[in-house]
Amino acid sequence: MTGDAWLIGGAAALVGVIGLIGAWAAYAHHAYARVAPVARPCRDCPQSVQIDGYALDYRERGTRRDVAPLVLLHGGPGHSSRSFGSAFDAFADERRVITYDQRGSGHSQVRERIADYHIDRLVDELEALRRSVIGAERIIVVGHSFGAALALRYALAQPQHVERIVLIGGIRINNGMRHRWFWRWFGPALYASALGIPPAAAAAADAWLGALSLRSDRERLFDRRQDALIADSGPISFVTWRECSRSLAGPDARDMLRRLAIPTLVIYGVADSPFSGAPVAAELCATLPRARSVAFTASGHWPFLEEPVRFAQVLRDFLREDGER
Repeated sequence: MTGDAWLIGGAAALVGVIGLIGAWAAYAHHAYARVAPVARPCRDCPQSVQIDGYALDYRERGTRRDVAPLVLLHGGPGHSSRSFGSAFDAFADERRVITYDQRGSGHSQVRERIADYHIDRLVDELEALRRSVIGAERIIVVGHSFGAALALRYALAQPQHVERIVLIGGIRINNGMRHRWFWRWFGPALYASALGIPPAAAAAADAWLGALSLRSDRERLFDRRQDALIADSGPISFVTWRECSRSLAGPDARDMLRRLAIPTLVIYGVADSPFSGAPVAAELCATLPRARSVAFTASGHWPFLEEPVRFAQVLRDFLREDGER
């Protein structure tokens, strides 16, 4: 074989080898893609998004986008979405569940801009979150305590984006918090909470939560299983609580609520206080045209923690009524 022929033959062989390597690589990639696990986002990892100059901590569970997601609105104001615990985790198989800490609350950013801590700003914040993160045309707002007032305010501002409303231990939308009797009832516990003073002993825990009408013994809610929930809630901002609470005071909103024709479930604990229990539930149902209430006889202010099994069933039944809107 001449030198030129040897070079030509060698080059052809090299091209063949390269082709075989390429074909093997393509097959291997195809085979790997068929059997390799698909990377999925963490089911319960906190994420952060910038809205109106605040870094908001949020979590998203579930993947279904063909039904309206649950958007949980925590209370306080100034508390944390961690207060919901795992009560809504089971719903992630049926629809997305989004929780977030409102500005100045929990693990979200706190800024020294007092005017930002207002119910109207929180409504704008939720709408921005719906557009930029949730991405659903309609959502189901689930508000607990102060979060119930936020849910109603949002529904009044954006009724076209609200599929259903769930109010748990709700407070009046034009809450009468300026009354002295409110401070006598809630003041000590809320102030201790705002200062971050934890219960030092079981008896102290009972007294601390007794002022908040949490009807549960210490063995059920103040044991090792609840330590992580409490510790994970982040700091409680007294300024956020004070300013957002003040912003609730205003004109009578009942005329506006009478025009809010959205299916609404009002949940309350029989042992809750007059500020968020049976009297408020009755008033809400008398005002909202499509509202009905469900009483939880073994609960105070936190039915989703105190009677979780029944709570999940009641909520699931409500979500299935008349199908999706």
